[in-house]
Amino acid sequence: MIMVKLKVITFGVLLLLLAACSQANNTADLVTPTPIPTPIVPERPTYIVQRGNIINTLEFTGRVSPILEQELFFRSDGFVDQIFVQRGERVQAGAVLAQLEIGNLENQLAQAQVALETAEIRLAKAEQDRLDALAEAEINLARIQLQLQRGQTGSNSAALVSAQIELDNARERLAAAEFELQKSLDREWEPEELRRQYERAVDQARDALAIAQARYNDALAAGRSSGFDREILQMDLQLAELRLAQLERGVDPLLLLDVDRVRLDVARIERQIADAQLIAPFAGEVLSVGIRAGSRAEAFRTVIVMAEPDELEITAELGREALNELSVGQAAIVSLRNRPGETYNGAIRQLPLSLTGVAAGVQESDTRTRITLAGDVTLTLGELVTVVIVLEEKDDVLWLPPAAIRSFQGRSFVIVQEVGAQRRLDVRRGIETPSRVEILEGVEEGQVVVGE
Repeated sequence: MIMVKLKVITFGVLLLLLAACSQANNTADLVTPTPIPTPIVPERPTYIVQRGNIINTLEFTGRVSPILEQELFFRSDGFVDQIFVQRGERVQAGAVLAQLEIGNLENQLAQAQVALETAEIRLAKAEQDRLDALAEAEINLARIQLQLQRGQTGSNSAALVSAQIELDNARERLAAAEFELQKSLDREWEPEELRRQYERAVDQARDALAIAQARYNDALAAGRSSGFDREILQMDLQLAELRLAQLERGVDPLLLLDVDRVRLDVARIERQIADAQLIAPFAGEVLSVGIRAGSRAEAFRTVIVMAEPDELEITAELGREALNELSVGQAAIVSLRNRPGETYNGAIRQLPLSLTGVAAGVQESDTRTRITLAGDVTLTLGELVTVVIVLEEKDDVLWLPPAAIRSFQGRSFVIVQEVGAQRRLDVRRGIETPSRVEILEGVEEGQVVVGE
């Protein structure tokens, strides 16, 4: 009985397995495999060789700026003391716009000016003394020459008279020197060096008086021989000539050097004060002020910008590649941003100094391209404009768009579509613009070119 049950169970299991396998086979027969899609080859664009005109232009943005504009800077470092103007203010040429702290320089200048005045007075006095002594020497020389001509040699009269005159002159010079010294002592502000010069003049006058007195005593004690008197007179003549030659050489050169030295000091301090001030180079308007009182200013760094706003033009900052395409006098078409549809004719007036070299009216630091407009056009300072300059233009030429031309190892070529085939042709380019390229040779009008 048990064996029969086992056989029944086994048979049932086998039936279930067979049914499952049959169902699986039927499902497999119903599934359809997915095919691999065929890639779609994109169609390459084609272009037709056309004939027409090509215009190569350069377009850039400019701004309305003053023709006369200058950046101002101090020529020395320092702290800003005062600012005398503000943005938008009109000033006259030569007006002081701002200055650094120069109190110490002003004191130095006052002292140098006093020293200069003292040196000039000392020089003038020395020159006047020389002229007076020169006149006396000329008179003395003429007197001695006259005595020699008249033969007044008896009784030693010539020598005695000469000694007497020299003695009198020496006494007068001593009295004058002592008088000048006393006046110097009364002037408390007198420089010590000048007072010492007066003292030396008194000492020299006393020595000269002693010498004159000795000569006079010698003349009195001398013999009355006419020959001896003539010899003395000849010596007096030589002394008079020597004295005259000394006076004709001029004043002490050291006095001249003192005046020149002090003048240089005054000029140096005045230059330092000028370097610490900003002076308006022309009459105009202050466009910007980049400093304030108490701030530190660096030498040669722009702090104020001045301009003449009544005279305006177009300016632009361009790169070297664009500048290489331009030249002075080139025509330009200008469109004002705030006036759509209006265009004006103009011309390039000035290029940066790096391209034009040294030219009149061109500042070395000016890097802007300047364009003037033809006719009477009302402009607004700071207004933006669009400038178009025609670099090249040709009519009735063959052209293709840049996408139709291929390059390989420096050679340009196109793929021409012919009936049932394609052919590669080398071409030579001419004018190139973003939309058109001139074809000088290699293709003909109407040919179909296959792009990449």
